[in-house]
This record gives sequence, C-alpha cells and structure tokens, in this order.
Amino acid sequence: MFNEQGAIEMQTVELVRAETGAKKVSCTTTLQTHCHLSLTAAKIATDALLEGKCPKVSLASDDAGRKLIIALAKIGIVARFAEGPNYNPQERLAATIAPLRSVFPPDAIRTCETLSSHGEWELGLSHILALIPGEMAGIATSTMEALDLLAVEFGVTRNMGRENTCPSKT
Repeated sequence: MFNEQGAIEMQTVELVRAETGAKKVSCTTTLQTHCHLSLTAAKIATDALLEGKCPKVSLASDDAGRKLIIALAKIGIVARFAEGPNYNPQERLAATIAPLRSVFPPDAIRTCETLSSHGEWELGLSHILALIPGEMAGIATSTMEALDLLAVEFGVTRNMGRENTCPSKT
C-alpha cells in the first residue's frame, strides 16, 4: 500500500487482550514471525498486553495485518487494526454495509450505524453478522468477502480454531 507521495504505508495492529489460555511464548513468537520484531521487542509487546495495556505493532500491509490478527486469534490473543490516519473503522464499516441496505431490514442497518457512531464498530459489525444466516440469499459474494475481511480487521475472529484451551502464561 502506497500513499500519495509513493512511500509505503504501514498498517498498525493493536493487541487488545489475551483470553484465558493464551500463552506468552506463543504470542511473543507470533509477533516475531509476523512483525519481524526482535525477541526483546516482541517480549515487550507481549508483556504490555499481559499487563492490560494495548500495545501496537506495525506491518507492511493490510494483508500482513490480517494474517497477524488471525494467527494471534488462534492462540487466544484478540487484536484489530488500530484507528489512525491510514485506517478509519467507522468509514470502513459504512462502506462495507452499504450494499446490504437493499437486503437487510432498515432497523438492522440503523442499529449498526448507531453503534458505529458511538465507536462500537465491533458491536455494529457483530450485529450485522448475526443476521446474515437468515439473509444470505440476497448478499453478493463480494459483499460477504468484504464483511469477512472487515471482521478480521476489527478482531471479530469467530471460528478461528483456538489451539490452546488451558490457562497458562508460559
């Protein structure tokens, strides 16, 4: 991804929380692998996460950011694209749900937009995603793919197949 000056724009991912069973070493290794961080830098980010902070890491592209979010979800770490000059979650959500206006009940779209306007993008998207099974027939494949990408960007990573089930910080 390049900006208007031709420079590479980085995608920032925010680590939100570690769920029960998330492993410290797995998180550190995943950050090293996906973000090309040193062991020290990856440990600092992991420790900050476990202390209840929301550390941010930079990646070379949106795709690399999504891959990191998915890899972290598999080990019990919730992460999402960080809001910033290169990423506006409210605008992304509005653009992604626009094609759904002809398929979904107006109240569903309005609820999503209201949640989004209050900074609750994940809840707005989750509301829409919860309604999809009953509305699938009228949704274009490209819109479904856009919703899937947005879900990853927001950290709404359902059915990611967690590898860990036992609480551990080792």
